[in-house]
Amino acid sequence: MFISSAQATINVTLAEVQNGLAVVEGNKAAKNTAIIWESTKNVGNTNKGGSFSFSSLVPADCNGSLTIGGETIDVALANCTSTPEPSGGVFKTGQTTCYDSVGAVIASCANTGQDGEFQAGATVPNPRFTDNANGTVTDHLTGLTWPKDLDCVGGNNTPNWANALAAANALADGNVACGLTDGSVTGDWRLPNRNELTSLLDLGTFNPALPALNPFQGFIASLYWSSTTIATNTEFAWGVNLDNGFVVGSDVKTNGFNFVTAVRGGS
Repeated sequence: MFISSAQATINVTLAEVQNGLAVVEGNKAAKNTAIIWESTKNVGNTNKGGSFSFSSLVPADCNGSLTIGGETIDVALANCTSTPEPSGGVFKTGQTTCYDSVGAVIASCANTGQDGEFQAGATVPNPRFTDNANGTVTDHLTGLTWPKDLDCVGGNNTPNWANALAAANALADGNVACGLTDGSVTGDWRLPNRNELTSLLDLGTFNPALPALNPFQGFIASLYWSSTTIATNTEFAWGVNLDNGFVVGSDVKTNGFNFVTAVRGGS
């Protein structure tokens, strides 16, 4: 169930995935001491007897680093399926059809030089998305994690740019609108930048311009704020339209007509 050094005294009695979360229990650890999961996440403290119990994010490789006091062990999670490494590189657009100059479909893409002929880009993993059963969806093409409900952040009642940034950053485990039970804390989530938002697009379709068989729900086929400012006109921010895939110079940051989602992860 777990891997540890020969000198380790921490005893892990339970380590498995339950409802999309890593659940770990044990004893014989340092008493009244902070528990660190995956090097950076403080998930609580041991009790006065050295016992502990916590739930938190599931590592992509199903092996988590547990540190208590000066001791670190590797914990292998049962009931866990590792997720593929993100592909990286430039991604396929999703377009597989070719068109003539007036917009009519061409029967064959051969020798057209169009995107639909070459379909260049990184191979899309299969499955591309995993519904983590905790209010989140992981995209294995990019390694990013999104709310399953793309339209739940801040209730979209605070849609100007500054409020969109704040609402995304405040998202955390326990958020009822997003149904989050993912162990995240305030600051784990952020407003996606322009490239992160466009990574979701499938430009071979529209209404919405999202890949087929994606597990998202609740999204609005409309314009979403990105966290990226337009360098030539800094009172504006970029927006991405999930209806038609348009990437546009969005409203002035003080206007409030766009939608809000959030993202975490990536490098």
